[in-house]
Amino acid sequence: MSNVAAAGLFDRPSSAILCGTDRSLLNWVAYALSSAPGVQSIWTDVRLDDELLDPSDLLRRELIPKERFLTVSPDKLARDDYAGNLALGGLVRSDEPEETVRRFADFLRLPAHTQALISRIPRDDRPVVLVLSNAHRLAALYRAPDVEPTLRAIVESGVSLLMTWADALSGGRLAFDRILHVRGSMESGWKRAVLSMERGSPVGLLRPGAEVALEEYPPVAKVLSAFLEGVARPGP
Repeated sequence: MSNVAAAGLFDRPSSAILCGTDRSLLNWVAYALSSAPGVQSIWTDVRLDDELLDPSDLLRRELIPKERFLTVSPDKLARDDYAGNLALGGLVRSDEPEETVRRFADFLRLPAHTQALISRIPRDDRPVVLVLSNAHRLAALYRAPDVEPTLRAIVESGVSLLMTWADALSGGRLAFDRILHVRGSMESGWKRAVLSMERGSPVGLLRPGAEVALEEYPPVAKVLSAFLEGVARPGP
């Protein structure tokens, strides 16, 4: 069973947010959940100018193939309602069904970076997961009412989104299909960290309200053990 299938997070296009206080640990958990064999994952890191990564951060190790890893400044991920509305007028006929117009509008209001990323993804039978790390840096760019249509446009395009949020909790998280929390830090040891589900599937190891230590959650423990304890990297 693949990591993603075991996690039950992305067996269909959906949105998930991973909340915590340790950015490095969140990145490792996100990597584990999105790196299963047979899954296309594309990682975008919201990065500040001249930022220095923590020594424990997986993004320093270049584990993610360069063709599937991008960095972008926060301002490049702002919604553009004006450009979207302008483009919508030239693309949609007046007799289009209301639902079609709505879906076009949602997509065209996405950041240009996100539209381009989705548009060039090779489409086959493999699930696609877009990872967005350090998404808390976008908080000032998104009002709470903007979160739901943004997520909806991404998911309706046929891909999943996994976002990491290393800051105080935001009400915008309630727009996600699944809400996960990681309590712990790299300094105190990843095995002692706890993964909990605020919102998720009604059954299974990560049902709402459930908690599990990372070392006892196979989809994460297998990957983190391999990279953080000197074990050979698992095959593709």
